[in-house]
Amino acid sequence: MFAAAVVVLLLAGSGGSAATGTSATATATGTVERRTLAEHLTATGTIGYAGETAVLARLAGTVTALPAVGDVVRRGERLYALNGEPVLLMYGAQPAYRSLSDGVAEGRDVEQLERNLAALGYSPGGVDDDFTWETAAAVSAWQEDHGLEATGEVELGRVAFLPGAQRVTALEATLGEALAGGGGGEAESGSEGEAEAPSVPVLRTSSTRRVVSVVLEADQQSIAHRGQKVEVVLPGGAEVPGEVRGLAATEPAGGGEEAGEEAEPGLEATVAVTGKHRIPGLDGATVNVLFTEQVRHEVLSVPLTALIAIGGDRFAVYAREGGARRQIVVKPGLAANGYVEVDGEGLRPGMKVEVGR
Repeated sequence: MFAAAVVVLLLAGSGGSAATGTSATATATGTVERRTLAEHLTATGTIGYAGETAVLARLAGTVTALPAVGDVVRRGERLYALNGEPVLLMYGAQPAYRSLSDGVAEGRDVEQLERNLAALGYSPGGVDDDFTWETAAAVSAWQEDHGLEATGEVELGRVAFLPGAQRVTALEATLGEALAGGGGGEAESGSEGEAEAPSVPVLRTSSTRRVVSVVLEADQQSIAHRGQKVEVVLPGGAEVPGEVRGLAATEPAGGGEEAGEEAEPGLEATVAVTGKHRIPGLDGATVNVLFTEQVRHEVLSVPLTALIAIGGDRFAVYAREGGARRQIVVKPGLAANGYVEVDGEGLRPGMKVEVGR
């Protein structure tokens, strides 16, 4: 496949005379050298934010306050309000699943709450998985500061635990809307959790970390893997290093079923820029992501325009040494960045070869 592509390129540029190896019109020269060549697949990506999630209503009430899309909410701040009372953000990976008060069974959610209270300047005693009277006192102080009744109990739905600061990406509820909530009711017999009821999304958020999302087609998926190093070409042309941080299947593209074929799913790669570089604040902007398909280290290479077709699938270069000119038959390999890997008897680093104009 590579050979055919080179033949077309050279014949188009030389009017066909290079195919016989008898023309000597080229005067410019390039150098034979050892280079590392990398073949890339260029995919189109979109600048966005990582970790989108839905914030669900676990309390019933009327929506009385909402943030604006694009707002960033941090630990201890209000996500939205029901009946004039705030639902607040705290950091953590464990979703809230029960009310927390003095005497509740030990659990990871208790430790998570205490860690947040301490970070916000309240003193819950030792940060552990035991809800004590000191924890209750810290909760009461926190409630008073937010205009809530100081009960010392964190009711299910008053706090949303999410992993870090959140950027509001969409609003699902509207001001004045009545929400039924999904956390009320008595615990089931023998269970510490609240009785489940359908929850409704109030808003959607993401992390504040910018990423590039790239959708790869079915025949491109083999090149991407978690932890893979890539290059991201930002608007303006600057290239910065990146890393594939996540992979997720996407819905099959339409069209295949009409032809009686089963459509294949795509793959969405989430790419983060690494090092000290940052992705610019251009939401939805298009960038290019370079995935490396093949790498050949320190191989003998010549400029791609030095390669000429001499018939069939055979190629050669014209070498110049001491005023003499001779043809060297070569076997081409990987081509990248304007150079091509070659193997030919008598070809060595430092030799000058003719290149097309």
